[in-house]
Amino acid sequence: MGIVWSCILSIVLLISFSDVLYYDFVHRHISNELFALSNDTDLIIGMAFGSYLYHTIAAGVFFSALAYLFFKIFSARLSHEVVSKKSWIAFLAIALLLFIGIRNSFSHKSFGISDAYAVNKTSSGNLALNGFFCVYRTAGAKSNPHNLADLNTSVKLTQTLLQSDNAPFIDPSVPLSRAFSTTAKKPHYNVVIVLLESWGAEHIDGFTRYKELGVTPYFKKLSDEGLKFTNFYANGYRSIYGITSIYTGLTLPAGYQYLGSGLELSKLSYLGKIAQENGYRTIAMQSSNRRSYRVDAVSNLAGFEEYYGAEDMPKAEQVDPGRRANTGTFDYNMFYLLNQKLNQTQKPFLAFAFTSTNHSDYLLPSAKFERYPHDLRNYYGTLNSYIYVDNAIERFMEAAKKQPWFDNTIFIFTADHGRGDGLCDIGKKLRPDDKPLASIEHNRIPLIIYAPKIFKPQVIPTLGSQNDIFPTILDMLGFSHQPFTVMGNSLLDTSVKNRFVYLYLGDEIGYIEKEGYVKHNFKTVVETNASTANTALLTKKLLAVDTAEAGLLTNNHWAK
Repeated sequence: MGIVWSCILSIVLLISFSDVLYYDFVHRHISNELFALSNDTDLIIGMAFGSYLYHTIAAGVFFSALAYLFFKIFSARLSHEVVSKKSWIAFLAIALLLFIGIRNSFSHKSFGISDAYAVNKTSSGNLALNGFFCVYRTAGAKSNPHNLADLNTSVKLTQTLLQSDNAPFIDPSVPLSRAFSTTAKKPHYNVVIVLLESWGAEHIDGFTRYKELGVTPYFKKLSDEGLKFTNFYANGYRSIYGITSIYTGLTLPAGYQYLGSGLELSKLSYLGKIAQENGYRTIAMQSSNRRSYRVDAVSNLAGFEEYYGAEDMPKAEQVDPGRRANTGTFDYNMFYLLNQKLNQTQKPFLAFAFTSTNHSDYLLPSAKFERYPHDLRNYYGTLNSYIYVDNAIERFMEAAKKQPWFDNTIFIFTADHGRGDGLCDIGKKLRPDDKPLASIEHNRIPLIIYAPKIFKPQVIPTLGSQNDIFPTILDMLGFSHQPFTVMGNSLLDTSVKNRFVYLYLGDEIGYIEKEGYVKHNFKTVVETNASTANTALLTKKLLAVDTAEAGLLTNNHWAK
């Protein structure tokens, strides 16, 4: 029993300790995603024995000693095997106090994560929670209720929110299925989607609402020459959720398995498959290793007939002696391969490329990109990595401009999710005059649609999210009468009556409209910037959208 108890207590403390580091990255406590970490083992090992090597060694020594201490305590022989009445009373009193403390009530349910937000303030709720408690409360799949509104009523309200004259609903048995009805023929444009790791808008020149730091000058230049969307959001907080939104046009419902781990058991619309059906060559790649988060299998599932990972990429980047990428490869190597593959195709193409160099550990190929004191973990390292990736984008785009397919190609640049806080401790030093924005700013990401021969430059404040990219591409390519089901609309469709963003935030879900935003934890509103009346209306719409999506996926009536 000594070994069992020492292992249990060590695991509890280890998860709680790890949660402190995890929170610094994503600004939320670790929960049931802990059980999905095996899908990104190479990245975790790289960080553990890279920039966090000292943490790993210290934790290993500390928890080994702690486990040994617990083992000695619980394996010790009892000096008195007869327990006195006093000891029994004390034991029962302590047990009762613990029971009351954990449950908070004899008649109601025990404390849940949502109870931490009783003061209606996200920061206070986060302070009250800890990693082990969050993992314990979310360990069961689909632990969040998606029945806080009637399903039929929710579907009807969601139809109203998605209504578009150009993309009407087409099938009552699949109530959110639509198709563009336009008959005008459009050229077979090529499309290249570049998904940028952790490219949060609050850090990026041309998009930040804080002081610009001049770390992404080329990206800013592209935004000035293309369609620049300044009010665009990520639908989730992890890379695989962003990929899910772009490939399928839906927000992962809280508690559901992501694409590649179970979501595909329901019938979905897939961007790559629709492109293939319309005669397009489809290519996907990432600069991480092939199997990282199963993006290889996910891309194949979504209809991308070719897929490449870091193992397939040439060493085109110039690397200083002694430097290397711990996991995957440097982003320019991926862009170099992408250019090669696009030069070899005769058919119109849809390509998807996902970067990784600006993910911690911020290992860069050369010191020339390290404008700030480089650190593999902190904000200086983040800014230096932005400088490098911006340069890699520039080299790719300048090479692409020389290719015969460039004039007929639409480039879409966006991010998988936001990244930390632009006013962290280092950020405050660099932006001393700025004041913190609302937490929803951490979900805002850039979107550039760049095609100088097709679109004139324009700043577009239209509200949108990753879910809107799928239908926007179908709209731009003129794929009419092609059934699709997504939780979004074409960003270029002027007939859309409502614009909204539906967010999955881990323990919370969120909803944004022009009236403001609301965050909800399936029990109560935990954050909003809207008036009381508008908060009630936004909450009603949020719960309707959440119930409709989850209910139709569960009943397999999402798509055909």
